[in-house]
Amino acid sequence: MSRYARFAFAAHPDALNDLRTVPEEIRDLALLELQHLVHGNERGAAMHRELLGCHKVYVDPQTRWRLVIQYRDAPASSQHRREIYLLAVGERRDNAVYRTAAARLERRQETTNTPPENRATAARARSPHLRATPPLTAEPPASGQPGVPPIAHTSTARRM
Repeated sequence: MSRYARFAFAAHPDALNDLRTVPEEIRDLALLELQHLVHGNERGAAMHRELLGCHKVYVDPQTRWRLVIQYRDAPASSQHRREIYLLAVGERRDNAVYRTAAARLERRQETTNTPPENRATAARARSPHLRATPPLTAEPPASGQPGVPPIAHTSTARRM
């Protein structure tokens, strides 16, 4: 094992709770795996689909327990360029640890996306109800206005 840490370490607050709740022998193995990861001696297997960008790390010899991590840029205040971010610790059975990690990723993305007022402005700008032409009015425009064509009236209402 290298003597110096190659990566910084950070964890989702709930992932730390995961570590506290797993059996003691699994917690010890998980902490040892995290140490290997931080020192750059292990990488983990890349994941796909909703966990794209994440890696899974086997904790125990029976491969029942997993860590789900991300490699990401470290904060500017860190002495490291990259960090290991722990998303979840748990059992593989029924994909529980993967579902937990995916849910935590979704929550984090919801809180780090653009501000709500920017999303609302963008949504209004792309509204399918926005018309390129002004809506029809009940009264025709005053005659004699240059450049304004007369409105054709029909007996059926125009539907959207």
